[in-house]
Amino acid sequence: MSRELSIYIHIPFCKKKCIYCDFLSFGECDIIRQREYVDALCKEIGAYSLIAEDYSVVTIFVGGGTPSYIPAEYIGKILNKVRKTFTVSADAEITIEGNPDSLTADKIGEYRKLGINRLSIGLQSTNDDMLKTLGRAHNYDQFIAAYSRAREAGFSNINIDIMSGLPGESMESYVKTLGKVVELSPEHISAYSLIVEDGTPLADDVDLLSKLPSEEMDRKQYARTKLLLGGAGYNRYEISNYARTGYECRHNLRYWTGGEYLGVGLGASSYMKLSIGKDYDTTFIDIEDEYGDDYEYELQHEYGDDKDIKLYEDNEVAGNLTAVRFKGIDNIDEYIGRFSKLGTGWTDVSSIAEYINNCYTAIHVQKEKDEIEEFMFLGLRCISGIDCREFEKRFGKDIREMYGAVIDKYVSSGYLVVDGERLHLSDKGLDVSNTIMAEFML
Repeated sequence: MSRELSIYIHIPFCKKKCIYCDFLSFGECDIIRQREYVDALCKEIGAYSLIAEDYSVVTIFVGGGTPSYIPAEYIGKILNKVRKTFTVSADAEITIEGNPDSLTADKIGEYRKLGINRLSIGLQSTNDDMLKTLGRAHNYDQFIAAYSRAREAGFSNINIDIMSGLPGESMESYVKTLGKVVELSPEHISAYSLIVEDGTPLADDVDLLSKLPSEEMDRKQYARTKLLLGGAGYNRYEISNYARTGYECRHNLRYWTGGEYLGVGLGASSYMKLSIGKDYDTTFIDIEDEYGDDYEYELQHEYGDDKDIKLYEDNEVAGNLTAVRFKGIDNIDEYIGRFSKLGTGWTDVSSIAEYINNCYTAIHVQKEKDEIEEFMFLGLRCISGIDCREFEKRFGKDIREMYGAVIDKYVSSGYLVVDGERLHLSDKGLDVSNTIMAEFML
């Protein structure tokens, strides 16, 4: 019987990078580089024919970067490769991210033809001065035009990204953004607070940093978000995500509830349960020495206490599934150089273990401790929290035997709520969620 799988596809190209962005993306890459990347990406996807029959794809998310920046035909080529490699469920949720300035009528229409049924539009603010400050490549009028085109094309599941805590923005301005977005009645709203990331232009801009709201004002904007969106009929189902009933993002929910997902493209992360054994090898794999490649890259594999690991097929444990996390390489030259040669005899692989060993980094075989921590940490991000019965079913342990003291501590202080067999953060617990979640680390 096939297992459910979600696929994330990373498109690293943008018209230009915003001043706060620390995602793995590049501004103004030419069309030739985009084509080379898409060709390599399709080769990467195709190699999963080794295990594709084990899965049914239930969600696909094309993110970035700005996927709408590249030609729609490239998106079509990628999705066609996914469908040729995997079985994609007839009712799969297929999302693409886009920015208003590149969501043309032609592209939106082509997305519909490709079977994309969910659109996520990056707005951030309805205030043009704020958009300019953030280095966004669009204004509010362009957003309205793109949103209208999407509705006219038949998109009935649209997310809008907005952001609070912007430098110099008043509460009045932020509330106007909330109000205008609600008036449009999208099915989903992602409301994030601006985070200053090291290495971004924002982190080096002393003037803008001085204009960031105080922690108290940031909390007030956060509280107003909950109040206004809740009053408008949006259910908060995760710390930063709101949806009308039935329109929760199925793809993201699979991350938060422990579902398997495959990340393809530059720097994309994966979590899969594979029929492989495990062994240890303290030798790094030097791709240049092993394959005569021009690109120098050592795959750094991790296991437990910083040991290196290689994955091996093991017929004796073929019926068992090993939870493995791994990540794509983050150098675009190396990525294109490596994956474009798949299937040419240069890097042909005969097993999924060999493929992951040779082509990915940060390979980590999950211990039970890792699985338990992630079950708690990710589950508590969701407003519905975690099911204590599911914890026992999955790990064969009583949740109170492991976490009784922590649970009692935060229940008594009003930060955690026990509701029958479910455990979830209260409203004030969500405000300090990172502090609470840290205490569930073993």
